[in-house]
Amino acid sequence: MSKRKTYEKYEQINGMFDKLEEQIIHSGDLSYMRQQFYFIDEFHRQNYESLRVYYHQADDSPLIDGACYLIAIPEIFNVINIFDYEVPFDFIFDNSQLSSSFQQLDVFYQYLLAAALEVSDVKIFNPSGYSLGMNHWNISQMKLFWQYTAIIRREAN
Repeated sequence: MSKRKTYEKYEQINGMFDKLEEQIIHSGDLSYMRQQFYFIDEFHRQNYESLRVYYHQADDSPLIDGACYLIAIPEIFNVINIFDYEVPFDFIFDNSQLSSSFQQLDVFYQYLLAAALEVSDVKIFNPSGYSLGMNHWNISQMKLFWQYTAIIRREAN
């Protein structure tokens, strides 16, 4: 197994940041922006587009749009029934407790969703989901988090 050189890793990360910055700059054109997103696979893309139709508020709410992006991840999407929830992240809780659906997710996806909730000042882990994720996510999970941040910051200047 060959290992990549450090400068190659930096080039890849810098390329990803350039792509995310471009998405934020061109965020007025949502369809263009969505074509540039990082998706795990085609199912992730299809799930996301379906969720955007179901949660029509996603056009006007970057937080709903970002939540749709995350719950579209096939490993999350296949565990929940979106028709049971008024907003995308409602599945995380059941009577103010973490739901069984949430708890059966891979722990790294739990960290990802927890980090997303922290944007709205909802903290479910101590240390935070963001902090746990930063210490444990692989590069694909990092890309998902980076893409999420670009989505919710689409109205940034």
